[in-house]
Amino acid sequence: MRENDELQETKEVRERRYAELVGEKLRRLRQDRGMSLQDVCDRSGGSFVVSTLSAYERGKRSVSLERLLELSDIYGLSPTSLLELDDEGEFQGHLGRNRPLRIRVEHLDRLSEIERRPLENYLQFLRNLRNDPALEILTIRKDDLTYLSSLYGVRPQALTERLQAEGILD
Repeated sequence: MRENDELQETKEVRERRYAELVGEKLRRLRQDRGMSLQDVCDRSGGSFVVSTLSAYERGKRSVSLERLLELSDIYGLSPTSLLELDDEGEFQGHLGRNRPLRIRVEHLDRLSEIERRPLENYLQFLRNLRNDPALEILTIRKDDLTYLSSLYGVRPQALTERLQAEGILD
């Protein structure tokens, strides 16, 4: 019986910490865009109130899927990118090799037009397929990178290194 209590307590601590990390990310995204809590409320069309947003950002309240979708739309990001945390070792490290790759869309202009075009076309295809409005970061799978490398006629590792060197691939 005591072991179950300890497991439950550990789970609650992890959930609380995850809510705090998501809240920190939401605050950082809002501040990076120069927005106040009231600005976010206004952009939501009244769907949010300041106290709720503040509670999300402080990790005092967990964000529901529906609310996450609304916030991702306001911030111009995919919902999954809102859940990707800087402190991944604690929550996502076990995913290892299956972790999505992050493309920084705003850095695509660092490539020449000829280099950029296949990647832009593929990312647009993914956005349409996913109905994903992401403007800053788009996630892809390693299989997507393998496909892209075949378009470029290079090995996946060579494409990875090129995109990382330009700050496009995290």
